[in-house]
Amino acid sequence: MFDVKNKRLLMLLLTALATTALAATIAGCAPQQADSDKGGASASPDSFPTGSLMALHVNGELDKTDDYSNKFCLSCHPRDVINKGNEDFAGIEGVNPHKAHLESGECLSCHSVDATSTLSCNECHDIPLPDGWQSAEQGAGPIHHLE
Repeated sequence: MFDVKNKRLLMLLLTALATTALAATIAGCAPQQADSDKGGASASPDSFPTGSLMALHVNGELDKTDDYSNKFCLSCHPRDVINKGNEDFAGIEGVNPHKAHLESGECLSCHSVDATSTLSCNECHDIPLPDGWQSAEQGAGPIHHLE
């Protein structure tokens, strides 16, 4: 049916198609350059407050999305890695804002997309702030000192 020359040509063609398909698939997951017509997302990371998501994601990871749901965040930042990276937060044994005892759970409760991020734990506690963050407004109850 096919001679050796035609089989080689067919194999080269199939290999080229498979390689192209793989490259397109991988490119869909890679950080993209900002579109010049996408308002805030095309701005330099330096133009956003330190600690905001736009300042931290400097390779364009957020340029093509308006979805800042927990599902979206956890697709790149697995919960177990987040929890481990925040053990003994601010050098205080046992403190981990990502294992909060209250049912906040939403990434955007603390992490701001393009403004100053707010440590919500400080409504009741006095945890030292990461660089560029602000404290939540203190509630009416007592402040629980953790140090």
